[in-house]
Amino acid sequence: MAIPTRILEEIKNSEVDAKSFYSTYGKENIEAAINDLKKSDEEILNTYSVQAMKAAVAGKLNEEKKNNSTGTILKFPAYKIVSYAAAAVLLAAILIPAGLKNSRITAGQTPTERVKGNAAAHSVTEPQIKLYRQKGLEIQALNDGDFARSGDVIQITYNAGSDEYGVIFSVDGNGNITRHFPENTWQAAHLERRADETPLDFSYELDNAPDFECFIMVTSKKQFSLDGIENQIKNKTDIDYLTKLSYLPKKTEGITFTLEK
Repeated sequence: MAIPTRILEEIKNSEVDAKSFYSTYGKENIEAAINDLKKSDEEILNTYSVQAMKAAVAGKLNEEKKNNSTGTILKFPAYKIVSYAAAAVLLAAILIPAGLKNSRITAGQTPTERVKGNAAAHSVTEPQIKLYRQKGLEIQALNDGDFARSGDVIQITYNAGSDEYGVIFSVDGNGNITRHFPENTWQAAHLERRADETPLDFSYELDNAPDFECFIMVTSKKQFSLDGIENQIKNKTDIDYLTKLSYLPKKTEGITFTLEK
């Protein structure tokens, strides 16, 4: 008897107890099906690059703009929802393997896709940071405070507002600090000033750090540096401390986006 995919997904996500279905489908069959599902998910992560993710977000946000929709679940375009083998052929030019835990998934040398915002974005004057999550064949726009799991692939986008320079980094529940923009320095980089959202060049796969992952965007109209900030917030697992932003240098402003874990 075939096990419904919905049940397998719920078991894999710990939403239901697998034992409840042993009498109906058999323990060995369920365990084998769950292993196959996990392998399929890994194959998707290894197949769908950050570029496909950006393209999906861009296409669906454009569609939302036309339809005046407010939904938050963004599905891949229909031509990408095919067998994994066919998807691999369609995306062969931009295939990028998933990175290590808590590390980037690179877009390589492929052109950067831009995330199109709605009409209201044209009036944005304050900096904004947004997160999107790849979930199977869907792209999900996240809200501040949403729950995340180890293995989630996260895409960061920003709008510079009226500011010129910025740094984006994150701190997890273990106090680990990851620079996202720029990657190799704490010297603020020039932000793209656009009416729509600008995605970073990399997606990130979350590791199993507990409690939270706090993304912090620091901006200013003038050049600045966050040198020394690692010593200030190293091993800080107090989310209230991180979100108060009292550790930021003068003449900068900050915004946070927290995922609970």
